[in-house]
Amino acid sequence: QRPRRGSDGCLVVGRGAGMTLTFGSLFSGVGGFDLGLERAGFKCKWQVENNPACRRLLTIRFPDAVRFGDVRDWLRYDLDTVDLVCGGDPCPKHSRARSNGASVHPDLAGYFLAVVGRLRPRWVVRENVPAPTVEHFDAALAALGYGTAIIRLDGAEITGQSRQRDFIVGCYQATRQSVCELFSDCADGSGAYTTRLGTRAVAPALTTHRTRYDSRDCYIWEQERGLRILDAEEREALAGFPRGWTAGFSETTRAKFCGNAVIPGAAKWIARRLAASE
Repeated sequence: QRPRRGSDGCLVVGRGAGMTLTFGSLFSGVGGFDLGLERAGFKCKWQVENNPACRRLLTIRFPDAVRFGDVRDWLRYDLDTVDLVCGGDPCPKHSRARSNGASVHPDLAGYFLAVVGRLRPRWVVRENVPAPTVEHFDAALAALGYGTAIIRLDGAEITGQSRQRDFIVGCYQATRQSVCELFSDCADGSGAYTTRLGTRAVAPALTTHRTRYDSRDCYIWEQERGLRILDAEEREALAGFPRGWTAGFSETTRAKFCGNAVIPGAAKWIARRLAASE
């Protein structure tokens, strides 16, 4: 349904009061998107994640959700209709941080769009690294009938990790202007939004490496212990997860979990605005 203006001035799309909004999660990882959405009052119905270790963790953290494997097999899955589809498809193909040639990883953004095209959820939220390809995904959503807004958020505004990511928010059969109005306080509502960090001390973006001493990685200097790598619980805190969220796995695996994760607070910030519009 097309969004309309309610008596309180918020956009509404015909959702009954008191009804729980549902979502499906693509490229779920360790559930950063999912945790943030649930904290905003949404209910997870299904998750699609190809990594076996991630699926084991998701089974523990989201026991009521139905889980599926490789997104490329999505036509064989029984994906229930949901109000929102979210996901952060793998970023190596889009990242500008690469300096050693083209990525060998496949671009799975098309599968994200295929699921959206089949299910036609009212809302779509996609996360990825800042890159020119964000406009390609945005244009594809528009071709599927979605009004969209592109929002750039920095994790340093939520947690101690400086992690810039672009979020595309789409609403089915809505105008771009109406979706941008949901984020009218973020720059002009249709472009990038990153507040100044000032002199606040923040850690660089977490990577999937655990033992490399590099300016792109996180380590800490302590007077008594000297230079050391961050432990798993410190990485969890910087990624915005509760302590012990990834417990039960090796330190190397937990570092990969946090390095690939969507910050739950960013997902919650967006989801609360969508829920308010309902």
